[in-house]
Amino acid sequence: MKKELLFKMLTTPSVSGYELAFQKMLINEMKDVDDLVLKHHSLNVVHVVNPNSSVKVMLLAHIDEIGLMIERVLDNGICKLTNVGAVRPEMYIGQHVNVVKYDEKGNYTYIPGVIGYTPNYVDGHVKVEDLNLDLGTSSKEESLKLVSVGDAVTHKDCYQELANDALASRALDDKISAFIGCEVLRKVKERSTNGVYLVTTVGEETTGRGAVFSTVDVTPTLAVALDVGSSSDVAYRNNFTREVSLGKGGMLTHNSASNKLLVKRLEKVANEKNIPVQYVVEVSKTYTDFDQVFKNNGGIPSTLISVPLRYMHSSVEVCSLKDAEYITDLLVEFICSLTENDTFNPFLEE
Repeated sequence: MKKELLFKMLTTPSVSGYELAFQKMLINEMKDVDDLVLKHHSLNVVHVVNPNSSVKVMLLAHIDEIGLMIERVLDNGICKLTNVGAVRPEMYIGQHVNVVKYDEKGNYTYIPGVIGYTPNYVDGHVKVEDLNLDLGTSSKEESLKLVSVGDAVTHKDCYQELANDALASRALDDKISAFIGCEVLRKVKERSTNGVYLVTTVGEETTGRGAVFSTVDVTPTLAVALDVGSSSDVAYRNNFTREVSLGKGGMLTHNSASNKLLVKRLEKVANEKNIPVQYVVEVSKTYTDFDQVFKNNGGIPSTLISVPLRYMHSSVEVCSLKDAEYITDLLVEFICSLTENDTFNPFLEE
């Protein structure tokens, strides 16, 4: 696996609503793989291999990350913040952060800052409005020379490879899946003429708009949403009802909207190729791009595959690179096995 690309993804900021720089970076990184690139004003990008094939497999992975945004600047120079997505405010206290300054072309620079603790830190009832972004300034005028209302704020860039092929970083949700999608494109292009359309979607953490627009330029045969899902092998939250561990395979989802023939076909490939998988049940909403894409184009045969993840929505999300490899292998083998005569309509299969 080309880990260098993954590390570049993890250190390119893309707070929801500010994804342009990331998309431009990935277009450049994939220029020797893509046969076609489709760009939408929403900031969605579709990376395509084998566009002339009648088999069109759509993969979706969101590249936006949670973060903070400057909402106002106090007279003493402290910046007050609001959340972008489902952040955990306590995770930011005592942390080094970067304010991300963009120009109209999506180029960015970092302004360093820290999130200082407040009296509410002591009793543990921290809200986003309690957070103080300290730039080291002493006045509102001084701060506004460095930053502006509406600027995005992220944890400082930092990834760390751990034991047993584990990786820790912010924004593994969902850049690890975008990385898997890129690896699938590379490998399918080497082995098959089947078409693959990787949509690096935007806005999943806030509005879900990327999945809504994902099929504007494409009418896929089927769709597989790629995201992360909570691992239960470490008790970092209450009321886990699943049994999912790092390093034991991707998570296949059983729910009411997943196409049953598609899920069975993936299971069959996994069994035949000895690729480990795990199972989760999400009866209704999955809170991923899957929730929208299966409704597009009058209904697309769709399902969700997730990467097990510890410490979701923190600066130290932890996944296993083994699971990324397992999911990549499963998708490549599945896509290469498809023919134009395959149907995922149970009525036509009778």
